[in-house]
Amino acid sequence: MNLFWSVILLQSFLLLLFNFNQIFAEVSTNDFKLYQNKNHSLELMYPSDWTYVEFKDQFSDNDLFIITSFISPLKSPVDAFQEYFTIKLKILDPEDTFSNYFKSYLEKLNKTMINIKISNIEDRSNINKYIQYSFSPQPGLIIMKDEYIFLKNNNIFHIEFTSDNNDYKTFKLLINKIISYFHIV
Repeated sequence: MNLFWSVILLQSFLLLLFNFNQIFAEVSTNDFKLYQNKNHSLELMYPSDWTYVEFKDQFSDNDLFIITSFISPLKSPVDAFQEYFTIKLKILDPEDTFSNYFKSYLEKLNKTMINIKISNIEDRSNINKYIQYSFSPQPGLIIMKDEYIFLKNNNIFHIEFTSDNNDYKTFKLLINKIISYFHIV
């Protein structure tokens, strides 16, 4: 390959690299906002057109204290379901282990959810678990949940992502992006 084509190839590569970096920078700054919660030492990026609500009082769901909920905008006036995700907290009992807690949590889900179908359970590590499930609270409505559970210093963080079955595949891509930004500091 002569020098001319080598230079052209190098310039094309640099231009391509610059464009990818520019696109990534635009997505990072324009499409997402940083959420930080200093009380619970966590942070994540969430879609900039979503809203969130922080719960300062001890509001609980299934023995988990709700820290914050993030809610998607309606896509159209006929949109019937808003995707959302919620961060919840539980203090691990000093007499318990994270593995035992996870097993009892799965049992509680099976007892309390209507028409639950657990499709995936991942025991990723001794501080990181994952559950994917669906449930049907009424005929014709299937709700999908992805739940990430993390242990940090006796604090158990649950991040529950909720969508309807029709939008789940699209929402799953967003879930992966949000989880990739999630940090407990």
